[in-house]
Amino acid sequence: MVKNVMTDGMIRKWVRQFNDGRTNVHDEARSGRPSVVNDDLVTKANEKIRENRRFTKRMLFDEFPQISKTVLHEIVTNRLNYRNLCSRWVPKMLMDVHKTK
Repeated sequence: MVKNVMTDGMIRKWVRQFNDGRTNVHDEARSGRPSVVNDDLVTKANEKIRENRRFTKRMLFDEFPQISKTVLHEIVTNRLNYRNLCSRWVPKMLMDVHKTK
């Protein structure tokens, strides 16, 4: 599916509205559920992560139980631009010394 492409039905709706005299091309403001993501929450999440770089999303959810896991994931990945990196370099061929360690 192609992103950022209007459906035929939406195009027809806009054409009707412009034929009826609409001149503004921007969507009108509408009521809806307010976002729980605010700058204060983002700052608090960032502080928790910086306290312990091995902070998991599960631990973050335990710190903010009133916020859903999906919203916390969005804050960490999209707002704070953190990536989950968990890597450890090991030799390709393990010798007996490496195996005992």
